[in-house]
Amino acid sequence: MPLTQLAGLAVRTWGDVSPEQPTVVALHGLTSTSAVWADLAARLPTVPVVAPDLPGRGGSVDVPVAPGLAGLAGAVVRAVDALGLRRVVVVGHSMGAFLAPLVVQQLGERVVAVVLLDGGVPPERSVLLRPLVVRALFTLQMRRTVRTWPDVDAYTRVAEGGAAAHRPDLHAGFHAWSEAVLEPHAGGFRPRLDVRRLVADAVDTLGRPAHLPELRATAAPVHLIAAARGADDTRPAFLSDGAIAAGQEVLPGLTWERAQANHATVLFEPATASVVTDLLSR
Repeated sequence: MPLTQLAGLAVRTWGDVSPEQPTVVALHGLTSTSAVWADLAARLPTVPVVAPDLPGRGGSVDVPVAPGLAGLAGAVVRAVDALGLRRVVVVGHSMGAFLAPLVVQQLGERVVAVVLLDGGVPPERSVLLRPLVVRALFTLQMRRTVRTWPDVDAYTRVAEGGAAAHRPDLHAGFHAWSEAVLEPHAGGFRPRLDVRRLVADAVDTLGRPAHLPELRATAAPVHLIAAARGADDTRPAFLSDGAIAAGQEVLPGLTWERAQANHATVLFEPATASVVTDLLSR
């Protein structure tokens, strides 16, 4: 699905969008682009999906917005306004799930459901989540990632990080994600990622208080799909049962389920489409 320009953002759209029809607005993670939502869109043939490349990534790499998640949220809301959407399901993955409450807050009654994929709820406290530590870790990671790669496969192996080591059926999907973020550069390929923006967004996402309380004001149902494993199948879940229980104390109406996937492969889980369909049928 090609990118188009909408309210200053590069956006992918699946299906026929109209103001009155329920539409999924999908928010990707920190180093991803809108391409990660292709599988969800394929599982929702009757529900349009609109997914922006968030500022600092992919087709929106050079789009300037205000700092932090608040700046990203403003850009998303402007795109929704440009389409005139009146019934929106906000779906966010990872950083996109932490961004979702700010988008929901601004869209108000237009939001009919919210689905959070392995994010949005604060993880258990850790020294690794202190702002200075997050900044240092992600600066190092971005320096390793945002450089010239000889081919798409080389970048994909690093970007995937072993997430699909036991899922060869998903390799083509990860390869497509890489193709969407890369551009030709110096005889190879370089990811279209703004390092400064990504590091700042990582700090705002993981090193600052989460925006889950903002969802208390919405009448829309909020459902979390938490992955059973972390960055790959050898690591513990990003969101423990204890973290989710604490999240439910903040947002008592939050419902959730555990998907047998990791933080990246949860994007291929059919549960997301099932939840969206179920919430729209209520």
